[in-house]
This record gives sequence, structure tokens and C-alpha cells, in this order.
Amino acid sequence: MPLVCAHTTLMLPEAIVIESLLEAHGIRFALAGKDIISQCPQFNILFGGISFLVDEDDLETVQSLIADVETVPGYASIESAGFERRPVRNAILAFAMLLIGAPFPFWYRGSGLRENA
Repeated sequence: MPLVCAHTTLMLPEAIVIESLLEAHGIRFALAGKDIISQCPQFNILFGGISFLVDEDDLETVQSLIADVETVPGYASIESAGFERRPVRNAILAFAMLLIGAPFPFWYRGSGLRENA
């Protein structure tokens, strides 16, 4: 039976929780992208995140299980909000991280994270 994509996430902790949920309900699935994302998180967006592939017969069940969760306060992280505010700067930063594997901390100087002395 062909596998279909039931859910895709960019967050490894979310993928681990969904993986546990599906295992607890005895649903067979395959994960695409979890290994590379856990080894190299900077490639997350490049590879399209982590996808859950399930049988066509289980698709509705899986989607209802995943959708049957409460919203978590603060789920939109500071990092994702910051990325959306400065997309050009963060695209350059992501490219630099791919090249040298390290962020440029001086770009975060004015972010208001310093304590007032």
C-alpha cells in the first residue's frame, strides 16, 4: 500500500512527541528527514523538515490524532518571530552557517537581551 504524508514539522521535539503518539496507538509509519535533522539541525528548512508517512487507510486517523491537541502558549518561539522580522539578515546568517558552521553573535547585539547595568 502506498504511503502518504500525514504531517510535516520543522521542530524535532514535536516530531518526537508525534512519533510517541503514533506508536502508542499502534499506527505504522515511516519518518523522512529525522536522521539528518537530528545530526545537522541547520539543514532543517533545506530538507523540508520531518515528514510522517503513513498508509492511506490510516491517514484520517493520524491527522485527527495530531490535530486533537491543545494549543501551547508561547509555541511561537523567539527565534521564529525574530526570523520573520529580519528575513534578509537571517537568510545571510543561514548561508554563513552552512559555509562555516557558526553564527555571528555580533548580529544579536541590539536585540535587547543585555541586562541594564
